[in-house]
Amino acid sequence: MRSGLSQLKLAARMNVNRCTIASWEQGTAPISLPMAMRWFTYCGVSAARYMDACIHPGLLEHLEDSLSDMEKRQILIDAMMECSSYEIDALLYIRYGDHGSDHIGVLTEILANLHAPLKDRVSVCRMVSGNYEIAQATGTDPDPNGTVPKMEILYQAQDAGTEAAMKSNDSYTVNPNNITG
Repeated sequence: MRSGLSQLKLAARMNVNRCTIASWEQGTAPISLPMAMRWFTYCGVSAARYMDACIHPGLLEHLEDSLSDMEKRQILIDAMMECSSYEIDALLYIRYGDHGSDHIGVLTEILANLHAPLKDRVSVCRMVSGNYEIAQATGTDPDPNGTVPKMEILYQAQDAGTEAAMKSNDSYTVNPNNITG
């Protein structure tokens, strides 16, 4: 994981000494889960990808290998079993919702956006949130009874993405547990 922070700057932010950071990086000292989460936050990277790698050793490496279709399906099934109700509802809505868009088109939009620099993804996020707010205010939502986004998560993503992009980081994370409502 690279954030562009020196060990000294990261240590100052985390209120530990530089040697502690070096020990954690080299694997010579254990790190507590709360400190690891602070590390991810201060570095502006998503903890989920790395936590999944702890829960499922070798997962990140496997995703780069040529897995069979059945192996990929099993990884996806395992991941779905750990999703929140909101994530499941959102994914089902993408696939089956009465929103008027083809689900393969929507997934391809998401993939294309993920291959753009973070600053551009944040810009798209701001445009999408603005469009949603206007649709709600004007009553022009094409599927007002469909699964609705948790806008607090989107706003947190915008803020975290903006902060990370301004620091020239290429990733960020949100904490849906900090969202109310």
